[in-house]
Amino acid sequence: MSTATVSSNEKPAASTDSGDPAALLARTQDLSRRLQEREEFYRSVLESLGEGVLITDRDNRILYANSRVECLTGYSRAELLGSVSHELLTPRSEWPAMRRRLKERLTGKADEYELEHVRKDGGRHWVSVRALAYRNARGDIVGTIGLLSCIKERKSLEFENEYLHEELRGNYSAIVGDSPALKKVLAQIEMVAPTNANVLILGESGTGKELVARAIHDRSPRKAAALVRVNCASVPRELFESEFFGHVRGAFTGAVKDRVGRFELAHGGTLFLDEIGEVPLELQSKLLRVLQEGQFEKVGEDRTRTVDVRIIAATNRDLAAEVKAGRFREDLYYRLSVFPIELPPLRDRVEDILVLAKHLIAQAARKLGATVPRLTPANVKELQSYDWPGNVRELQNVIERAIIRSRNGHLDLGLDNTRHIVSRLPGKTPSASDAAPASLRELKQHERVFILEALAKTHGKIYGPDGAAALLGVKPTTLSSKVHRMGLKKAG
Repeated sequence: MSTATVSSNEKPAASTDSGDPAALLARTQDLSRRLQEREEFYRSVLESLGEGVLITDRDNRILYANSRVECLTGYSRAELLGSVSHELLTPRSEWPAMRRRLKERLTGKADEYELEHVRKDGGRHWVSVRALAYRNARGDIVGTIGLLSCIKERKSLEFENEYLHEELRGNYSAIVGDSPALKKVLAQIEMVAPTNANVLILGESGTGKELVARAIHDRSPRKAAALVRVNCASVPRELFESEFFGHVRGAFTGAVKDRVGRFELAHGGTLFLDEIGEVPLELQSKLLRVLQEGQFEKVGEDRTRTVDVRIIAATNRDLAAEVKAGRFREDLYYRLSVFPIELPPLRDRVEDILVLAKHLIAQAARKLGATVPRLTPANVKELQSYDWPGNVRELQNVIERAIIRSRNGHLDLGLDNTRHIVSRLPGKTPSASDAAPASLRELKQHERVFILEALAKTHGKIYGPDGAAALLGVKPTTLSSKVHRMGLKKAG
């Protein structure tokens, strides 16, 4: 970037008729007119730029600001002129650094940096700054010229990616195991990742659906772009459209500023729609449109935007059953499930539990600053005989709690493999055998009887306030896994 030179004087050429006052006046007026036209031309050029232009003196006082600077800062030109640029537009903590930058620029050195400006309304606005010195007609440096570009959306995307990167990598363990069920999933990941096909990941809660989504993205041609996540189960019903597509200021009560939606954030990358079955039926048509055409409008805006996004969706629901029940659009279901991947529950990967537990123990010990405890044969048996209704997520939590409780390298897993489901049904008179089963086998038989009785009372319904899980006082996922494992589905 070269140093700018600003000439404030333009001398008239020598005149042969300088003795004629009328001719001299005419030439002076002509020169003045041409100088004024030139100044208006340069001013028009500066005003037409998409970048903000700030011209300051050697003390960093603003001499000129174009209309783009007014837009970026919220200050009028009258408020800007004469103010010390860094004192008006940057946090006080940045002033020493800005003074050092100014000192370097006044030696003729160009400068480029990113800065979060403080707007008049107190808000923050990220800008990219390119600054250089300018000289007068004699070649003396008399100030600086700064070019300001808005990078607000880019910085928002950077922060979003950093957050998601940490979230998706931090909450789950690596894909660990060597079971046939897991090998099938890994083969499917390798097969579909290089394509642009939409993927639907099916499986119970805690089986690692987010981890599989990350693995697909990291092995895809889009890996350098963003992986953006939306947990559809946590979005309020009235805010779904804004969450997906964004909104403009004033679009609805509470929309105090423009917002970029998740589809726009994921442009060029991957959008992971977790718990896709929670999307309201009335919004599913708009979701289908953006999947088919790559087009959408922000809430409160007529402009149609185009995006290039790969969709990975996940659910623990039976979407095919949801389609039959009329709660999920059939065309959206087929658009999402181009390549379905079903994740096995941990109870169907018993051979993976030991290696996964060892990995989680090492990971949790590092996280908690504890010594890595040893897994005893009794620990292994305890782990492998448990049902794991919460799957890998539950295993991770159990391991972390056990390490916190561990003493002298002894790992106390604290698992209760049978008693967690056995409780008395309302209205049932307790018996001596209920209170104290004679053996583990008898305890399991009691458990089976209680579940069958609960299913009979609720006509096979597990979920909901009038379901068997509520009657027994246990989590629906826990009861569901028990019913599956005991082969009670048909009986229910």
